[in-house]
Amino acid sequence: MAEPVPYTPDLEDEEEAVVQRIRAQQAGFAELDREPRPDVPGPVTVDVHGERFVVPLTVGDVRAALSAELRPVFDGEIAAAAPATVGRLVRKWALEVIPGDELDRVDVLLRAERQAAGLGTAAA
Repeated sequence: MAEPVPYTPDLEDEEEAVVQRIRAQQAGFAELDREPRPDVPGPVTVDVHGERFVVPLTVGDVRAALSAELRPVFDGEIAAAAPATVGRLVRKWALEVIPGDELDRVDVLLRAERQAAGLGTAAA
């Protein structure tokens, strides 16, 4: 049985910061989903904390960025997807090729999508 985590204000503040970050990310993607999206000509390069990331945003670019082992899984999911879910699947798979922890990868993807949509940049 796991030991209970003792209450500490620092831990609570850190958890609250993570929750707020996730909410901001969700709001950012919701904003993008409400906006008409221009065609994205290819991967987008974004700078986050001094690092450059090449982020695939189209079905073809995400597929090309995946390993040979993951491409058939990606192809199967895309082929079986309802039209309304394709964007969500592209995001899910784009996150597979962005390095970093999950929250940082989501920030990178959000920044790339905002840049591609001409909406500036997301906080990162």
